[in-house]
Amino acid sequence: MKQTGSVDLRVNQRGRKAKLTRQDLDAVNEMINKQPDLSIREIKERLHLNVCEETVRKAVIKLGYRVKKKSVHASEQERSRRESKAASLEGTQVKSSD
Repeated sequence: MKQTGSVDLRVNQRGRKAKLTRQDLDAVNEMINKQPDLSIREIKERLHLNVCEETVRKAVIKLGYRVKKKSVHASEQERSRRESKAASLEGTQVKSSD
């Protein structure tokens, strides 16, 4: 009370401080507005944020966006399975049971 003149609790000084500043959040928001199909990893890399992807994901949700996984089209999924199956068969040898 002697220092501040008030007996109120100083709740604004409690807890862990945010890693992303208001400027970081504004930059994330601007980037999403320009390119809405960016992944969390791409946002983090392009803005050179020194935080984990989960922190960026939480920031995106806090800004009011929904986070969705990028899906691969069915034709691309089939192609990758076929290529990996063919590659795995190339290294196998069939032995006769003589």
